[in-house]
Amino acid sequence: MLGAPAQRAIEKVYVRRLRRFGPMQDDDVSALEARLGRMEAYAAGKDLELTTSPPMFLLSGWACLAHSLRDGRRQILAFVLPGDGIGFDLLTRSQRSVEVLALTPLKVRYAQPGFVAGAERLSRVFAGAAAAQQGRMIDHMVRLGRQTALERMAHLLLELHARLAEIGETRGESFHLPIKQEILADALGLSLVHVNRTLQQMRREGLIDMRGSQMTLLDRAALEAASDQSS
Repeated sequence: MLGAPAQRAIEKVYVRRLRRFGPMQDDDVSALEARLGRMEAYAAGKDLELTTSPPMFLLSGWACLAHSLRDGRRQILAFVLPGDGIGFDLLTRSQRSVEVLALTPLKVRYAQPGFVAGAERLSRVFAGAAAAQQGRMIDHMVRLGRQTALERMAHLLLELHARLAEIGETRGESFHLPIKQEILADALGLSLVHVNRTLQQMRREGLIDMRGSQMTLLDRAALEAASDQSS
């Protein structure tokens, strides 16, 4: 018999993610597994086609939802992290104006065609996940509409750390940030130069430390104050 830590270690990442939104019994997990199908791998830069594809769970890697303008400018609407579902809710479901882009190499698992959540508890869990996605979208609107560059960056870094911590992909206040500053610029509605200056300012002020793709939050209280968040 495996202990709880060992069981969590081998539990599929999307199950760990979904458990954040409600209780899931063994039969709920079995019901979910029965509704899932093939796994696929995609290279960074791949545009994932959702128009004719069933929903999917991200097993590893980072993706994003984005809207591109005709002149090539792009607004990243949301980051999709390991364990997140794509296509299960209104925001991530296939829409002409929204593309799903692989920011790093990805592994995904598709749902069976005609997927439905099924069991009552499982349906409530999916509803909770959709509500969380909607809440992050509201936060993103506030970031873009009312916050300064430093406030936007602090808010986003805290969000990413929290979401990665939910699935055990942080070490203390440190986490892997495998995306370029150009991606942060597209997410935060800033120029690349402004993003670089903001990160350098945060380093000088002792708020963060960056070593390659490793991000460490050095002063959580100050970051939360700057972004109007609290623990």
